[in-house]
Amino acid sequence: MKILFACDLDNTLIHSHKYRREDDICIEIYEGREQSFISRRALDLLKRISEKILFIPVTTRSITQYRRIFWTEDFLPRYSVVANGAYLLDGDKQENFLSEVATPYETEINRQLASADKNIFTIARIVDESFLFLRCRDDIDPEGISFDTNLTVQHTGKKIYLFPPLLNKGEALRLLIKRFSPDKVIAAGDSAIDLPMLEVADVAFGKKNLRGENFIPFVDAEEFLERILLATSV
Repeated sequence: MKILFACDLDNTLIHSHKYRREDDICIEIYEGREQSFISRRALDLLKRISEKILFIPVTTRSITQYRRIFWTEDFLPRYSVVANGAYLLDGDKQENFLSEVATPYETEINRQLASADKNIFTIARIVDESFLFLRCRDDIDPEGISFDTNLTVQHTGKKIYLFPPLLNKGEALRLLIKRFSPDKVIAAGDSAIDLPMLEVADVAFGKKNLRGENFIPFVDAEEFLERILLATSV
């Protein structure tokens, strides 16, 4: 059976330095500081899973942010979907994936960028010509901010994303399914941005705070990776 495993990265498979545990492996350095980590056990499980099925990271990270992840010498996923589905990376090659769905919204994305209040947002930037990313000041409640826009607004902590409506991980996963023709699709994610992807999958692992029909809850990466390895070893 051909199986595709599409997995979010940050706070699903990997975690920031704030949640670093003893024996974790650093897989990203930013501005000279260790930034992101994966547990040794999770990495071992992921390697074993990838020997059996097709593992593809699906992330909202920009191309540059994703390429900062250096994994390990003996493990490097061939494919990855970045910028929330806009691009598919195949090794060093970069392919437009859903990027064309952003084109009709270019004016609106730039309008929202121009209107971003510097007294509210510490970061406001367009990511890979595809969507707008905002980060609120620490003393601002992002849930209290409203936008007059036809873009899809997603909140994750202090971060706010404004996406073209069809630029989502669910549409990206559908394209992966069309390309690789798997018999079964597994997905894992931790936030509302991952919901479209989880809803497309045959088996969906959602972090315990996510609610969805038939989602399998998990606390950390090791938990869902162990279940996937067990299921694919039968």
